[in-house]
Amino acid sequence: MNKASLIIATSLLASRVLGILREMLLAKIAGVNEQKNALDLAFMIPDILNHLIGTGFLSIVFISLFTTHLLKQNENEGWRSFSNIFNVLGLLFLVLAVPAFIFMRELILLLTATSPNENILNLATHFGRIILPGQLFFFAGSFLIAAQQARKQFLIPSLTGIIYNASIVFFGWLFKDSGVSGFALGVPIGAFIGFFILQIIGSYRGGVKYFFTFNPRNSELIKTVKLLLPMILGAGSMFALEFAIRSFGSMFGSHGISSLNYSYRLMYTLVAVFGFSVGAAKYPDMVRMFKENKITELNEKIWGDLAKTFAILVPAICALTAVSLPAVRILFERGAFTQQSSILVNELLLCYLPVSVNLCAQALLSRAFYSMERMWLPTIVNTSAFAASLFLYSPVAKIIGIYSVPAVSFICSFVQLILLLAFWNVKGAKSFIKDFIAGAAVLIALAALGLYISKYAYNWLLNANLAYLIAYSAVLSVLFFLFSIGLQILFGSKSSSYILYLFKKKLTKNSVNNSKKI
Repeated sequence: MNKASLIIATSLLASRVLGILREMLLAKIAGVNEQKNALDLAFMIPDILNHLIGTGFLSIVFISLFTTHLLKQNENEGWRSFSNIFNVLGLLFLVLAVPAFIFMRELILLLTATSPNENILNLATHFGRIILPGQLFFFAGSFLIAAQQARKQFLIPSLTGIIYNASIVFFGWLFKDSGVSGFALGVPIGAFIGFFILQIIGSYRGGVKYFFTFNPRNSELIKTVKLLLPMILGAGSMFALEFAIRSFGSMFGSHGISSLNYSYRLMYTLVAVFGFSVGAAKYPDMVRMFKENKITELNEKIWGDLAKTFAILVPAICALTAVSLPAVRILFERGAFTQQSSILVNELLLCYLPVSVNLCAQALLSRAFYSMERMWLPTIVNTSAFAASLFLYSPVAKIIGIYSVPAVSFICSFVQLILLLAFWNVKGAKSFIKDFIAGAAVLIALAALGLYISKYAYNWLLNANLAYLIAYSAVLSVLFFLFSIGLQILFGSKSSSYILYLFKKKLTKNSVNNSKKI
């Protein structure tokens, strides 16, 4: 990883650690009860509102537009365009947010496959109205983050998730005697501090300029909307997965949504660290290479980054597969979260882990298409697969129950990945085919071994105390991680060799620096 990737990956890891701490506290306070289900469901409408205004895609579009101004040495015009887009879309956001707040209950009923019971519905509506104002700060912060990333300033933008999750954890703990209401309150407060106040400071220090301008007919605003439109109309992979949990999880009683969400959040940690961090850090360079017409180099870069991402993701999945049950017990099994809850969440996590491979690859590939301003292709691919998958959840649920949600999600994300790969230039893949084959072989073999060991030690793992579980998980995960890297190198993976080289180089550099200090 380069410096930018390392900054983002480290911050995402810290954010996910806090996110897991948040889930641990939720597990202790609520377990998988109705309040937890309602809290998970409450995020549905705020998330959809963010999607409709393109909050998650603003950095992708703005970086492309701003890079054009930088190459023309016309930075001031770029900031004028930035200000106008922010002002016009901000007004549109407010126009959508007010009715969403008023009709929160009706919208939740409309978008759930099975109507939640009255208590869950009332709580979800209440929590949703607390959470919704925070989306305004997400929107504003996304613009400020995009402006900083366009200038390759990643440190302060990378702190958003840490502040956000820390706020939720703090207020969740502070109001723990009131159930999960503190967690809902922490969302808008964390968004205000992390996505708004902190990013204003970062933008000011980074030289971002703001102008009071409002022109809905501005050509760059129109271009921005045209670029955003396919992504807004589409359903990205992460949005689709979270929608499936909240919409179809309601089919499995009061524990359905929360059980799925616990397992999904653990899997999401892998995607955030190994997928989103690389995609976000590499995107400005992708845009610049496209603008400079270096298409061959861009293609080779994408395949190289995919190979390296897969090479480091494989050990992480193998290690987590081997220790999934003790990991779930260590993280969640206390208070209201029972042993039966651990068993179910562990099984769901094992079903979700293969999805992480598809999502990490998509995080990079989608940005590759976006860097070339081919917005419609990923949208059509992702949305078509998602729309088709909606017809699978109910019939598959009749066969395998709650496991249908991760199973159908895997099928959907795998189809999306295969189609995106088919539409990308496959010529650049030749140099890395051996790396992908080596990684896949090691993943299958060691994941199977990890499942076998877990099955053999199953009864002991269910009854062992916390100290034994921690020791078992630490030793086994390290062994699986190192063994999987070694096997990939043995099978001829250049990407794994390169990762090991960087790791050794980092250790050597640290040793030299420590020696100088001594």
